[in-house]
Amino acid sequence: MECHRVFAGVDLSAGKRRLTLAVLSPRLEVRILKEAAPEDACQELASCERITAAVGGPLQLPQDGITEEAPIGETLRAGKRTRIRAADADLIRRGIPMRRTPALESAAPAWMRSSLRLGRDLAALGYIDGRESREAPRAVIETCPAACAAALLGRLPFGRETLEGRIQRQLALIRERVALSDPMDALEELTAHHILSGRLALGAVRRAGELDALLAAFTAWRAHSAPDAVAWVGDDADGWVCLPAREMLEKYTK
Repeated sequence: MECHRVFAGVDLSAGKRRLTLAVLSPRLEVRILKEAAPEDACQELASCERITAAVGGPLQLPQDGITEEAPIGETLRAGKRTRIRAADADLIRRGIPMRRTPALESAAPAWMRSSLRLGRDLAALGYIDGRESREAPRAVIETCPAACAAALLGRLPFGRETLEGRIQRQLALIRERVALSDPMDALEELTAHHILSGRLALGAVRRAGELDALLAAFTAWRAHSAPDAVAWVGDDADGWVCLPAREMLEKYTK
């Protein structure tokens, strides 16, 4: 692995035309972790000569897809059929909660449209499919932060916005040698007075969007540095989703 390649992760949940960008060094040191406007994040990513980036959202819409009588977990009128990307169907079947990618971009939620636009912007900057060419100077892959957390934990994580869910994700990243502070230190300093007064100093516990961006960046690092230790779900027609586990479980539960 080249010492000068960096690894980026993008989370699209910040809202109001914002995203969270994380960049890791080859030693898994955090070089960048911040919210930014999409255009500013693209400038940051354009400045990197050798980089693997993982986007925590779809990079393309369903083309062929899997045709179902009804979406998994949903009920449709009799006879109505829908298309779903193979990657989405695979993850939902494994119990991972996620939004399916609609066939039309106009039907997608705002964060998903941002992800699709980012994919096009990165392609214009010379980023190519990281599954097809791992050694390309600029490579991009799709991932799913919720599925990344499940893959590292071997179970469904707690809610991403909850304190326990944030601590759980941060500990999982630390276990993989990502250079983050121990969130348990913040808990050790809590007292009944802090809780009763509402003054919780939890700065050591990263925010949900930061952790999802870090999970994506770690997945980019592993996809490049240890390609045999990642799993790909999906197909060539509708795209592949990369996850940081050698094998995925058939079913993820709490």
